[in-house]
Amino acid sequence: MTLLGRLRRASTHRDKNERGAALLIAVTSIAILTALAVDLAYETRVSLQMAANARDELRATYLAKSALSMSRLVLYFQGQLDQASSALPAGLSSLFSLGAQTTQSTQGSQSGSGQTTSSSGGGQLSLRLWDLIPIDSSVVSLFLGSGPGQVRTSAPTLAAGTQRGAAQEGTRRVFGDTQGSFYGTIEDEDRKVNLRQFDAVGSFPATQALRLAQLVTDPKYDFLFDEEDANGMKVSRKELFAAIKDFEDIDQTLSIFTGDAVTPFEAGYGDENGLYARLPDRYQAKNAPFDSLDELFMVSGVSDAFMAAFGDKLTVYPDVNATINVNTSDPLQLSVNALVMSDPPGVPQPAMLDPNFLAKLQEAIAVVKPLPFLSISSQQFANMLQALGVKVQAVYLQSSTDPGKNPFGASSSTFHIHAVGVAGDVKKSIDAVVTFDRRAEGLSQDLGRLLHWHEE
Repeated sequence: MTLLGRLRRASTHRDKNERGAALLIAVTSIAILTALAVDLAYETRVSLQMAANARDELRATYLAKSALSMSRLVLYFQGQLDQASSALPAGLSSLFSLGAQTTQSTQGSQSGSGQTTSSSGGGQLSLRLWDLIPIDSSVVSLFLGSGPGQVRTSAPTLAAGTQRGAAQEGTRRVFGDTQGSFYGTIEDEDRKVNLRQFDAVGSFPATQALRLAQLVTDPKYDFLFDEEDANGMKVSRKELFAAIKDFEDIDQTLSIFTGDAVTPFEAGYGDENGLYARLPDRYQAKNAPFDSLDELFMVSGVSDAFMAAFGDKLTVYPDVNATINVNTSDPLQLSVNALVMSDPPGVPQPAMLDPNFLAKLQEAIAVVKPLPFLSISSQQFANMLQALGVKVQAVYLQSSTDPGKNPFGASSSTFHIHAVGVAGDVKKSIDAVVTFDRRAEGLSQDLGRLLHWHEE
């Protein structure tokens, strides 16, 4: 092969290598640029979604606050309605509040002697606006008119007490340039077992202790008191009742729960902090009123299982002198209130052992209170029990308003509000407790005083 041929062949081979190298560089560059472009696009999408979520979270938060504000506004008008009703003359007030009714026992209610009896009204029926007006963005649309871009959403059921019921997200509507929805529920705290009154005076400690005892006395809850907790401690029912009282009273002496209908607690001789001194992380009893329901977890004997079973029946937010609202649709609380009013208290009478007793009681309430958003007085409730053959303590049959003698009432002044706002895929909830009792002072004539606030 000549020298010229060799040069040509070398030049061709070199050109092929250069073209291959160039092609490899081009492919590598494209791959790197593609990876960068994909990563940039992904980061851009993530940043955009994060921004959208942050925007929807802010919108959902303020939609939830809107539900809360609407709830407090309804409670404000409830107070105004109550004041207007009480200021009316007796005859006109009765007509305004649908009047006091007397129901004959034509539904089969008879006294223990077999004679037909009547359930005297003994009070006035009053409207409960907070139980009548739905807290929902769809209701707001009735005032604001239908907006564009309405989207029907699902209707989830809230895990709530019996009076809160099922709440709906409602119809998503446009509020300004925001699309979303809100809903809320209002629950009266005064119908629950008020643990603050374990350290009260008068009839409150015995009444609330008896109500709690009727909740936990079922044998199916024995495992809560017969098994050791995570710290190897076992607390009986009586020890738990005493621990609740000791945690909030002002002394350092151990209390003893006697179960007596007059003096349920007696002073013992030990140190009330002995149970807490044996824990890995020692602490002492608060010796002050509970500020929140979460503080109950610090009481010896209160566990997650205990709160899961009874948490929705307990409260610490009403005033220490607040009366117990007899207006409840919870069958268990109806039975407990009936046992408390019976004579002797806490002892089931033959009429109450009837399997149909609760159904008869609910039917009697439905006759006197045909609509669920009406309320009855404690005297009316006691008269219904008497008409069903239950021997009732005389104090409950009298129209007494002294909470020291009659711990039951017909209205509530402390409420738990559960507000939810929904925007996009984000849902925000707010739990608040507001009161209109003496602790609210001047705010009782406005939107009430906030006692608790929790956002999720």
